[in-house]
Amino acid sequence: MIDPGTKPAGEEYGAYNRRRWGSDGWTHSMKAMGRREGAQYANWKTWPNTTHCSRLLLLAEKHGLGDALIGILYRMCYEEGENVSLKETVARAAAAASIPGGVEFAMSDEGFEELHAALNNAQVNGKRVRAAPTFSIYVGSKYAGDFSGAQDMEQWVSILEQCADMLK
Repeated sequence: MIDPGTKPAGEEYGAYNRRRWGSDGWTHSMKAMGRREGAQYANWKTWPNTTHCSRLLLLAEKHGLGDALIGILYRMCYEEGENVSLKETVARAAAAASIPGGVEFAMSDEGFEELHAALNNAQVNGKRVRAAPTFSIYVGSKYAGDFSGAQDMEQWVSILEQCADMLK
């Protein structure tokens, strides 16, 4: 879930960012990082409520199709301007990913209890996950810490250099 406080039908991108953060300035570095990796963010119109995406993702993962579904949903939301908050859009993603029973599942109210349990029980190293992505770093068998959020290459280099220093 990106932000469970998002309106059920999603929100216009600019309006959401103004309401939540004051502007969309915080997305600029993320977009720049994405562009370097081929994600253009060419048509991001809606800040999605990802409830239906997340429900379907649980089903897709049972069929080994989680990564395929995520790629389709990202393309739909960020490149094609689709509103992935809507069951109908998520059902089209299910069809595109060839998830068995996915279209019907997406259009139903199934999976809410499983999603709720997964979100409330998500843990890393015995601690509740509060952000995605969350990474745990180990140097050898020694736990070095957790961090969350998308990181640019320079931040990853810094983290890995610190880990290398721990080996000295």
